[in-house]
Amino acid sequence: MVQKKNSKAFGRYQKVVIISDVEVHAKRDLATIKTFGTQKVELFSSGAKAIDYLCDNDVDLVLCDSTLKDMTGIKFAQIINKNMSGRPLPIIMVTLENRKEYVLDSIAAGCIGYILRPYSLETFEKYLILADQLDSYPEIEEMELQEAKAMVERGDFDDAIEAFEELISYQDEAQKYYDMGCQFLVQSKYGKAIVSFKKAVKINDLFAEAYKGLADAYKGKKDLEAYKKFLKKAAEVHAQFDRLEETKELFIEILKYEADTPNPFNTLGVNLRKQGDYPGAIHAYRQALELTPNDENIYFNMAKALYFMGQLEQASKDVIMSLKMNPEFREANKLYQRIHGKPWVPVKGKVGRARPIPEGTRESAKDLDP
Repeated sequence: MVQKKNSKAFGRYQKVVIISDVEVHAKRDLATIKTFGTQKVELFSSGAKAIDYLCDNDVDLVLCDSTLKDMTGIKFAQIINKNMSGRPLPIIMVTLENRKEYVLDSIAAGCIGYILRPYSLETFEKYLILADQLDSYPEIEEMELQEAKAMVERGDFDDAIEAFEELISYQDEAQKYYDMGCQFLVQSKYGKAIVSFKKAVKINDLFAEAYKGLADAYKGKKDLEAYKKFLKKAAEVHAQFDRLEETKELFIEILKYEADTPNPFNTLGVNLRKQGDYPGAIHAYRQALELTPNDENIYFNMAKALYFMGQLEQASKDVIMSLKMNPEFREANKLYQRIHGKPWVPVKGKVGRARPIPEGTRESAKDLDP
Protein backbone atom coordinates (compact mmCIF):
# COMPACT_ATOMS: atom_id res chain seq x y z
CA MET A 1 0.00 0.00 0.00
CA VAL A 2 1.06 3.58 -0.57
CA GLN A 3 1.18 5.89 2.44
CA LYS A 4 -1.62 8.44 2.34
CA LYS A 5 0.52 11.44 3.22
CA ASN A 6 -2.19 13.89 2.15
CA SER A 7 -4.75 12.34 4.47
CA LYS A 8 -6.21 14.48 7.27
CA ALA A 9 -5.58 11.48 9.52
CA PHE A 10 -1.91 11.23 8.60
CA GLY A 11 0.43 11.58 11.57
CA ARG A 12 -2.38 11.91 14.14
CA TYR A 13 -2.06 8.37 15.53
CA GLN A 14 1.64 7.60 16.06
CA LYS A 15 1.26 4.94 18.78
CA VAL A 16 -1.40 2.30 18.14
CA VAL A 17 -2.41 -0.96 19.81
CA ILE A 18 -4.19 -3.65 17.77
CA ILE A 19 -6.03 -6.43 19.61
CA SER A 20 -7.51 -9.50 17.91
CA ASP A 21 -7.40 -13.26 18.35
CA VAL A 22 -7.65 -13.70 14.56
CA GLU A 23 -4.17 -13.41 13.03
CA VAL A 24 -5.36 -12.44 9.56
CA HIS A 25 -7.44 -9.59 11.06
CA ALA A 26 -4.50 -8.28 13.06
CA LYS A 27 -2.21 -8.33 10.01
CA ARG A 28 -4.80 -6.53 7.90
CA ASP A 29 -5.27 -3.82 10.54
CA LEU A 30 -1.49 -3.47 10.93
CA ALA A 31 -0.97 -2.98 7.20
CA THR A 32 -3.80 -0.44 7.08
CA ILE A 33 -2.77 1.71 10.04
CA LYS A 34 0.84 1.82 8.77
CA THR A 35 -0.39 3.65 5.66
CA PHE A 36 -1.32 6.61 7.87
CA GLY A 37 2.19 7.24 9.15
CA THR A 38 1.91 5.31 12.42
CA GLN A 39 5.39 4.78 13.87
CA LYS A 40 4.76 2.24 16.63
CA VAL A 41 2.22 -0.59 16.67
CA GLU A 42 1.80 -3.27 19.34
CA LEU A 43 -0.20 -6.44 18.59
CA PHE A 44 -2.08 -8.45 21.24
CA SER A 45 -4.44 -11.41 21.14
CA SER A 46 -5.12 -11.22 24.89
CA GLY A 47 -7.21 -8.41 26.36
CA ALA A 48 -5.55 -8.77 29.76
CA LYS A 49 -2.04 -8.38 28.31
CA ALA A 50 -3.19 -5.36 26.29
CA ILE A 51 -4.63 -3.77 29.44
CA ASP A 52 -1.32 -4.29 31.28
CA TYR A 53 0.51 -2.63 28.41
CA LEU A 54 -1.90 0.32 28.26
CA CYS A 55 -1.51 0.95 31.99
CA ASP A 56 2.22 1.56 31.53
CA ASN A 57 2.39 3.17 28.07
CA ASP A 58 0.91 6.18 26.30
CA VAL A 59 -1.14 5.20 23.26
CA ASP A 60 -2.98 7.34 20.69
CA LEU A 61 -5.48 4.74 19.45
CA VAL A 62 -6.70 1.19 20.06
CA LEU A 63 -8.12 -0.98 17.27
CA CYS A 64 -10.08 -3.76 18.96
CA ASP A 65 -11.71 -6.84 17.41
CA SER A 66 -14.96 -8.20 18.80
CA THR A 67 -13.32 -11.45 19.93
CA LEU A 68 -10.11 -11.64 21.93
CA LYS A 69 -8.30 -14.64 23.38
CA ASP A 70 -9.63 -14.16 26.90
CA MET A 71 -12.61 -11.80 26.64
CA THR A 72 -14.91 -9.99 24.23
CA GLY A 73 -13.97 -6.66 22.69
CA ILE A 74 -16.83 -5.02 24.56
CA LYS A 75 -15.59 -6.36 27.90
CA PHE A 76 -12.13 -4.99 27.09
CA ALA A 77 -13.55 -1.54 26.29
CA GLN A 78 -15.59 -1.56 29.51
CA ILE A 79 -12.51 -2.35 31.61
CA ILE A 80 -10.44 0.35 29.91
CA ASN A 81 -13.06 3.06 30.28
CA LYS A 82 -13.80 2.15 33.90
CA ASN A 83 -10.20 2.02 35.07
CA MET A 84 -8.55 4.68 32.93
CA SER A 85 -11.07 7.51 33.27
CA GLY A 86 -8.28 10.01 33.84
CA ARG A 87 -6.69 9.10 30.52
CA PRO A 88 -9.35 9.09 27.77
CA LEU A 89 -8.32 6.47 25.22
CA PRO A 90 -9.91 6.30 21.74
CA ILE A 91 -11.08 2.75 20.99
CA ILE A 92 -12.40 1.79 17.55
CA MET A 93 -14.14 -1.57 17.22
CA VAL A 94 -13.07 -3.32 13.99
CA THR A 95 -15.26 -6.38 13.56
CA LEU A 96 -17.32 -8.78 11.48
CA GLU A 97 -20.18 -8.36 14.00
CA ASN A 98 -23.02 -6.31 12.48
CA ARG A 99 -25.86 -6.88 14.93
CA LYS A 100 -27.52 -3.70 16.18
CA GLU A 101 -27.34 -4.92 19.79
CA TYR A 102 -23.56 -5.32 19.56
CA VAL A 103 -23.19 -1.82 18.14
CA LEU A 104 -25.23 -0.37 21.01
CA ASP A 105 -23.19 -2.33 23.56
CA SER A 106 -20.01 -0.97 21.95
CA ILE A 107 -21.31 2.58 22.32
CA ALA A 108 -22.17 1.94 25.96
CA ALA A 109 -18.69 0.51 26.53
CA GLY A 110 -17.14 3.77 25.30
CA CYS A 111 -15.96 2.94 21.76
CA ILE A 112 -15.68 6.02 19.55
CA GLY A 113 -15.84 4.19 16.22
CA TYR A 114 -17.18 1.01 14.62
CA ILE A 115 -15.70 -0.40 11.38
CA LEU A 116 -17.17 -3.48 9.73
CA ARG A 117 -14.91 -6.03 8.05
CA PRO A 118 -14.02 -6.26 5.23
CA TYR A 119 -13.32 -2.53 4.92
CA SER A 120 -11.69 -0.35 2.28
CA LEU A 121 -8.78 1.98 2.95
CA GLU A 122 -11.08 4.94 2.30
CA THR A 123 -13.61 3.71 4.87
CA PHE A 124 -10.88 3.24 7.46
CA GLU A 125 -9.52 6.73 6.78
CA LYS A 126 -12.96 8.26 7.11
CA TYR A 127 -13.43 6.82 10.59
CA LEU A 128 -9.99 7.92 11.71
CA ILE A 129 -10.93 11.47 10.71
CA LEU A 130 -14.31 11.20 12.46
CA ALA A 131 -12.62 9.90 15.60
CA ASP A 132 -10.24 12.86 15.52
CA GLN A 133 -13.12 15.32 15.10
CA LEU A 134 -15.07 13.70 17.91
CA ASP A 135 -12.09 13.85 20.24
CA SER A 136 -12.00 17.66 19.96
CA TYR A 137 -15.77 18.34 19.93
CA PRO A 138 -17.13 20.83 20.92
CA GLU A 139 -14.03 23.04 21.35
CA ILE A 140 -15.72 26.46 21.21
CA GLU A 141 -18.33 25.52 23.80
CA GLU A 142 -15.61 24.08 26.07
CA MET A 143 -13.73 27.38 25.89
CA GLU A 144 -16.93 29.28 26.73
CA LEU A 145 -17.53 26.95 29.67
CA GLN A 146 -14.05 27.53 31.08
CA GLU A 147 -14.42 31.29 30.70
CA ALA A 148 -17.77 31.22 32.52
CA LYS A 149 -16.18 29.23 35.36
CA ALA A 150 -13.42 31.82 35.55
CA MET A 151 -16.09 34.53 35.91
CA VAL A 152 -17.47 32.73 38.96
CA GLU A 153 -14.01 32.54 40.51
CA ARG A 154 -13.57 36.29 39.92
CA GLY A 155 -16.95 37.02 41.48
CA ASP A 156 -18.55 38.21 38.21
CA PHE A 157 -21.69 36.25 39.00
CA ASP A 158 -24.16 38.06 36.71
CA ASP A 159 -21.88 37.72 33.68
CA ALA A 160 -21.26 34.08 34.55
CA ILE A 161 -25.00 33.36 34.78
CA GLU A 162 -25.55 34.91 31.36
CA ALA A 163 -22.72 32.84 29.86
CA PHE A 164 -23.94 29.57 31.40
CA GLU A 165 -27.52 30.21 30.28
CA GLU A 166 -26.30 30.76 26.72
CA LEU A 167 -24.49 27.40 26.81
CA ILE A 168 -27.59 25.64 28.14
CA SER A 169 -29.66 27.13 25.31
CA TYR A 170 -27.79 24.72 22.97
CA GLN A 171 -29.47 21.72 24.63
CA ASP A 172 -31.60 20.91 21.59
CA GLU A 173 -28.33 20.06 19.81
CA ALA A 174 -27.91 16.99 22.02
CA GLN A 175 -31.38 15.70 21.09
CA LYS A 176 -30.64 16.37 17.42
CA TYR A 177 -27.49 14.24 17.49
CA TYR A 178 -29.24 11.52 19.49
CA ASP A 179 -32.04 11.36 16.89
CA MET A 180 -29.46 11.24 14.11
CA GLY A 181 -27.76 8.33 15.85
CA CYS A 182 -31.06 6.41 15.97
CA GLN A 183 -31.63 7.04 12.26
CA PHE A 184 -28.14 5.82 11.39
CA LEU A 185 -28.72 2.65 13.43
CA VAL A 186 -31.88 1.89 11.46
CA GLN A 187 -29.87 2.38 8.27
CA SER A 188 -27.06 0.10 9.62
CA LYS A 189 -24.61 3.01 9.36
CA TYR A 190 -22.94 2.06 12.60
CA GLY A 191 -19.88 4.29 12.45
CA LYS A 192 -21.98 7.40 11.89
CA ALA A 193 -24.38 6.26 14.63
CA ILE A 194 -21.57 6.09 17.17
CA VAL A 195 -20.25 9.52 16.21
CA SER A 196 -23.73 11.02 16.58
CA PHE A 197 -24.37 9.38 19.95
CA LYS A 198 -20.96 10.44 21.24
CA LYS A 199 -21.59 14.04 20.21
CA ALA A 200 -24.88 13.95 22.11
CA VAL A 201 -23.06 12.66 25.19
CA LYS A 202 -20.32 15.29 24.96
CA ILE A 203 -22.89 18.08 24.67
CA ASN A 204 -24.73 16.72 27.70
CA ASP A 205 -21.43 16.56 29.61
CA LEU A 206 -21.15 20.26 28.93
CA PHE A 207 -24.70 20.84 30.20
CA ALA A 208 -23.95 19.10 33.50
CA GLU A 209 -20.95 21.37 33.98
CA ALA A 210 -22.96 24.41 32.93
CA TYR A 211 -25.74 23.62 35.43
CA LYS A 212 -23.15 23.14 38.18
CA GLY A 213 -21.57 26.46 37.20
CA LEU A 214 -24.94 28.19 37.35
CA ALA A 215 -25.47 26.73 40.82
CA ASP A 216 -22.11 28.09 41.99
CA ALA A 217 -22.86 31.51 40.52
CA TYR A 218 -26.22 31.71 42.29
CA LYS A 219 -24.61 30.55 45.52
CA GLY A 220 -22.20 33.45 45.14
CA LYS A 221 -25.23 35.75 44.86
CA LYS A 222 -26.66 34.18 48.06
CA ASP A 223 -29.64 32.76 46.12
CA LEU A 224 -29.88 29.31 47.71
CA GLU A 225 -33.14 28.35 45.98
CA ALA A 226 -31.56 28.83 42.55
CA TYR A 227 -28.41 27.10 43.82
CA LYS A 228 -30.39 23.98 44.79
CA LYS A 229 -32.42 24.09 41.58
CA PHE A 230 -29.39 23.96 39.32
CA LEU A 231 -27.52 21.43 41.46
CA LYS A 232 -30.53 19.15 40.93
CA LYS A 233 -30.38 19.81 37.19
CA ALA A 234 -26.70 18.86 37.11
CA ALA A 235 -27.41 15.70 39.13
CA GLU A 236 -30.21 14.71 36.74
CA VAL A 237 -27.91 15.00 33.71
CA HIS A 238 -25.22 12.90 35.40
CA ALA A 239 -27.84 10.31 36.40
CA GLN A 240 -29.08 10.05 32.81
CA PHE A 241 -25.58 9.06 31.77
CA ASP A 242 -25.11 6.63 34.65
CA ARG A 243 -22.38 8.61 36.40
CA LEU A 244 -22.78 7.35 39.95
CA GLU A 245 -19.93 9.21 41.66
CA GLU A 246 -20.75 12.61 40.13
CA THR A 247 -24.45 12.17 40.94
CA LYS A 248 -23.66 11.05 44.49
CA GLU A 249 -21.42 14.06 45.13
CA LEU A 250 -24.11 16.51 44.00
CA PHE A 251 -26.88 14.63 45.82
CA ILE A 252 -24.97 14.81 49.11
CA GLU A 253 -24.49 18.55 48.63
CA ILE A 254 -28.22 19.06 47.95
CA LEU A 255 -29.13 17.06 51.07
CA LYS A 256 -27.32 19.65 53.19
CA TYR A 257 -30.02 22.15 52.25
CA GLU A 258 -33.02 19.93 51.48
CA ALA A 259 -33.29 16.70 53.46
CA ASP A 260 -36.23 15.26 51.49
CA THR A 261 -34.89 15.94 47.98
CA PRO A 262 -35.75 13.15 45.47
CA ASN A 263 -33.04 10.67 44.59
CA PRO A 264 -32.11 11.57 40.96
CA PHE A 265 -31.59 7.93 39.93
CA ASN A 266 -34.99 6.99 41.35
CA THR A 267 -36.61 9.84 39.42
CA LEU A 268 -34.86 8.63 36.26
CA GLY A 269 -36.08 5.10 36.92
CA VAL A 270 -39.68 6.26 37.30
CA ASN A 271 -39.48 8.11 33.98
CA LEU A 272 -37.91 5.13 32.18
CA ARG A 273 -40.52 2.76 33.63
CA LYS A 274 -43.33 4.99 32.36
CA GLN A 275 -41.71 4.94 28.91
CA GLY A 276 -41.72 1.14 28.96
CA ASP A 277 -37.93 0.79 29.35
CA TYR A 278 -38.09 -1.70 32.22
CA PRO A 279 -34.44 -2.93 32.09
CA GLY A 280 -33.25 0.70 32.03
CA ALA A 281 -35.54 1.54 34.94
CA ILE A 282 -34.25 -1.37 37.02
CA HIS A 283 -30.65 -0.33 36.40
CA ALA A 284 -31.50 3.23 37.48
CA TYR A 285 -33.21 1.96 40.65
CA ARG A 286 -30.16 -0.13 41.54
CA GLN A 287 -27.99 2.94 41.17
CA ALA A 288 -30.50 4.83 43.33
CA LEU A 289 -29.96 2.29 46.11
CA GLU A 290 -26.27 3.20 46.08
CA LEU A 291 -27.32 6.69 47.18
CA THR A 292 -30.19 5.82 49.52
CA PRO A 293 -30.05 2.09 50.40
CA ASN A 294 -32.84 2.20 53.00
CA ASP A 295 -35.57 3.73 50.83
CA GLU A 296 -38.67 1.53 50.59
CA ASN A 297 -39.93 3.52 47.61
CA ILE A 298 -37.01 2.43 45.46
CA TYR A 299 -37.56 -1.23 46.31
CA PHE A 300 -41.26 -0.84 45.48
CA ASN A 301 -40.49 0.87 42.17
CA MET A 302 -37.99 -1.85 41.26
CA ALA A 303 -40.50 -4.57 42.18
CA LYS A 304 -43.08 -2.90 39.97
CA ALA A 305 -40.75 -2.82 36.94
CA LEU A 306 -39.85 -6.49 37.52
CA TYR A 307 -43.56 -7.33 37.79
CA PHE A 308 -44.22 -5.84 34.36
CA MET A 309 -41.28 -7.86 32.97
CA GLY A 310 -42.81 -11.06 34.35
CA GLN A 311 -39.96 -11.64 36.82
CA LEU A 312 -42.30 -12.38 39.71
CA GLU A 313 -39.81 -14.11 42.02
CA GLN A 314 -37.44 -11.14 42.11
CA ALA A 315 -40.37 -8.70 42.20
CA SER A 316 -41.62 -10.51 45.30
CA LYS A 317 -38.23 -10.19 47.04
CA ASP A 318 -38.06 -6.46 46.39
CA VAL A 319 -41.64 -5.71 47.41
CA ILE A 320 -41.09 -7.66 50.63
CA MET A 321 -37.99 -5.54 51.32
CA SER A 322 -40.14 -2.46 50.82
CA LEU A 323 -42.81 -3.74 53.21
CA LYS A 324 -40.27 -4.72 55.86
CA MET A 325 -39.05 -1.13 55.84
CA ASN A 326 -42.57 0.28 55.93
CA PRO A 327 -45.37 -2.17 56.82
CA GLU A 328 -47.94 0.61 56.27
CA PHE A 329 -46.97 0.95 52.61
CA ARG A 330 -50.39 0.36 51.01
CA GLU A 331 -49.30 0.37 47.38
CA ALA A 332 -46.53 -2.14 48.09
CA ASN A 333 -49.10 -4.36 49.84
CA LYS A 334 -51.35 -4.17 46.77
CA LEU A 335 -48.46 -5.29 44.58
CA TYR A 336 -47.65 -8.13 47.00
CA GLN A 337 -51.29 -9.26 46.84
CA ARG A 338 -51.20 -9.15 43.05
CA ILE A 339 -48.14 -11.42 43.03
CA HIS A 340 -49.18 -13.84 45.83
CA GLY A 341 -52.96 -13.60 45.94
CA LYS A 342 -52.97 -12.69 49.63
CA PRO A 343 -51.97 -9.71 51.80
CA TRP A 344 -48.51 -9.45 53.30
CA VAL A 345 -48.29 -10.28 57.01
CA PRO A 346 -45.33 -8.76 58.88
CA VAL A 347 -43.26 -10.93 61.18
CA LYS A 348 -44.15 -10.22 64.80
CA GLY A 349 -41.69 -8.00 66.60
CA LYS A 350 -40.21 -6.66 63.36
CA VAL A 351 -42.04 -3.47 62.59
CA GLY A 352 -40.58 -0.98 60.18
CA ARG A 353 -41.22 2.72 60.08
CA ALA A 354 -43.15 5.11 57.92
CA ARG A 355 -41.23 7.97 56.35
CA PRO A 356 -42.25 11.08 54.42
CA ILE A 357 -42.29 10.41 50.68
CA PRO A 358 -40.53 12.96 48.44
CA GLU A 359 -42.88 14.05 45.68
CA GLY A 360 -42.43 12.23 42.39
CA THR A 361 -40.31 9.36 43.72
CA ARG A 362 -42.96 6.70 44.21
CA GLU A 363 -45.27 5.35 41.57
CA SER A 364 -48.83 4.34 42.20
CA ALA A 365 -49.85 0.68 42.05
CA LYS A 366 -53.19 1.57 40.44
CA ASP A 367 -51.95 0.97 36.86
CA LEU A 368 -51.12 -2.67 37.60
CA ASP A 369 -54.53 -3.64 36.33
CA PRO A 370 -54.35 -5.16 32.84
